[in-house]
Amino acid sequence: MSTLKAYLNKETLFTLPTLGWVVSALVSFMMVMSGGSKLFGTQEMVGNFEYMNLSPYLMLVGLLEVAGAVMLMVPRLSQYGATLIGSVMTGAVCMHLSLGFPGTELPIMLGVGGFLGYKLRNL
Repeated sequence: MSTLKAYLNKETLFTLPTLGWVVSALVSFMMVMSGGSKLFGTQEMVGNFEYMNLSPYLMLVGLLEVAGAVMLMVPRLSQYGATLIGSVMTGAVCMHLSLGFPGTELPIMLGVGGFLGYKLRNL
């Protein structure tokens, strides 16, 4: 406990790597929630994927989102997790734009946030 108190002081708490961990945790949480809703087959996600004629890929996309979130939080795999999240979110933005869906801001922020969190942690 004393080492934790020694580490959590003003000089170490407010650093760019700490900010990177916070951003990574937020992105991972959002990706697990999104991927989980696809894996569990919520009615909204099933309806969205049926509308896009992508029903066979619902579970795959959910699995990729959850895998990317887990990989982003593991230091040795975080580069691959950030790349996977960025790739999946790029596909989401392309699908949203091609079908005229509103709300491309969140996938863009998640994709950029994954890379930002990874880069800030490794400064």
